[in-house]
Amino acid sequence: MAENKIKFYQREKEINGVKYVAQFNGLSAALDAVDENYIDGSSNISTKKFAQYIFDNVILEPKGLTPDSFDNADDMNAVVKWATAVMQGKFRGKE
Repeated sequence: MAENKIKFYQREKEINGVKYVAQFNGLSAALDAVDENYIDGSSNISTKKFAQYIFDNVILEPKGLTPDSFDNADDMNAVVKWATAVMQGKFRGKE
C-alpha cells in the first residue's frame, strides 16, 4: 500500500538552449490538469489551457511562461511534453 505522503521532486532539462525546471506535485495535481482544462460543453481538452496550466503549476523556471514565450509550436510542445511526464511522475531513474 502506498504511503499517504506526497514527495515533491524537481527535474531540470535543457531544451533548445533553455534550462527548464519542473516539479512533480503529486498525482492529484496531474488529475487537476485534465479536469480543469476541458473545453466548455465538450469532452476535449484545450491545448492552450493545458499548456498554461503546465507553465503555471509545473514549470518552476523560467517563471512567467505563456504560449507566446516560444518562437514556434514545436519548441513549446517539447517543453509541455517533458513537463507533463514530470507532472505524471514519469521521471524516476531517467535523468
